[in-house]
Amino acid sequence: MKLVRALSVLLGFSLPGMATEPTGDVRMVTIAAVGDTMVGSVYPTRAALPPAAGRRVFERVRELWAGADVVTGNLEGTISSDPAAARALGKNSYRFLMPPESLAIYREAGFNVLCVANNHAMDAGPSARAATLAALDEAGLAHGGSLVRPATVVTTASGVRVGFVAAAPHVGCFPLDSEAVAEKVRELKEKEGCQLVLVSMHAGAEGEKALHVPGTVELFLGANRGNVTAFARAVVDAGADLVIGSGPHVPRGMEVYKGRLIAYSLGNFATWGTFNVLGPSGLGFVLQVVLCEDGTLVGLRIRSTRQDKGSAAWAAGIAAEPDPNDGARKLVERLSREDFQTEIARYYLPDGDGPWPPSPNPTPDPSP
Repeated sequence: MKLVRALSVLLGFSLPGMATEPTGDVRMVTIAAVGDTMVGSVYPTRAALPPAAGRRVFERVRELWAGADVVTGNLEGTISSDPAAARALGKNSYRFLMPPESLAIYREAGFNVLCVANNHAMDAGPSARAATLAALDEAGLAHGGSLVRPATVVTTASGVRVGFVAAAPHVGCFPLDSEAVAEKVRELKEKEGCQLVLVSMHAGAEGEKALHVPGTVELFLGANRGNVTAFARAVVDAGADLVIGSGPHVPRGMEVYKGRLIAYSLGNFATWGTFNVLGPSGLGFVLQVVLCEDGTLVGLRIRSTRQDKGSAAWAAGIAAEPDPNDGARKLVERLSREDFQTEIARYYLPDGDGPWPPSPNPTPDPSP
């Protein structure tokens, strides 16, 4: 594995999580993942949009994923320019309707595949759901998690095919059903020729009281939000190489299960508007992961970010900033120990440029 061996010699570190060193030429893939994102809603009126119409939301954090092959996050909402299309509000509910021009913000920031499985996917009803998927296609952004397209494939500059499948326990989304997702994982590897498969889950209870992963079915406002531990481990058993979570709106712990990383929640990353960003709800991070094409975990980094509605950055329309206090990383390390007896720091890659060979973002393949 010439590339990996040369990398370890160059940087002077051993490769964590690698029980044995593969032989031959093995390509590596760099993945950068963030949690919940919403760059500005036209609901209840366009006055709810951030300054500069959201174009500055990722301004101070996009360098944190520069050079990654796959850049992904959760698109928390729907694409619609019509506030009147929003579904009626109920108790403890919100509506996130991002105008079509929002997708250019994601594309220009470097995202190339988005999760569209979440509890706000139907905020403007079925017609807007269909329009959202069509707008993503037109913008050249791959996506997974809808009923019509649960999975997609991106191909890296080095030719590695990376499958992406997303699921959530919500209307209009590919279900959080481990057997159904496992079948998609197998299809991506056996029929679509993917070397790697990433599974995104939008699940679990919400808020500061949901920092810990209980290992049982979670309820929120009376709704079943799934057993994220059982689900994540089942899809790894089926062949998934990385599992990332969103939905709790706070960071959660991580574990390495059978050599595969499971990140149970990446928290709020860039969430303009009515989201609660107080305390741990204001902490997010960029999860940088390096995998060999056979799924071996080379290592990871946690790049902490924060949101502060009282900051000068927020007033200028900049939602997410790097966190000098590294709050998310410290919290994830603690929760990983408490919930999974995992010292996640043992998998860290060195600081600095590290193994991030610059490469253009891949072009989405036709959906499987």
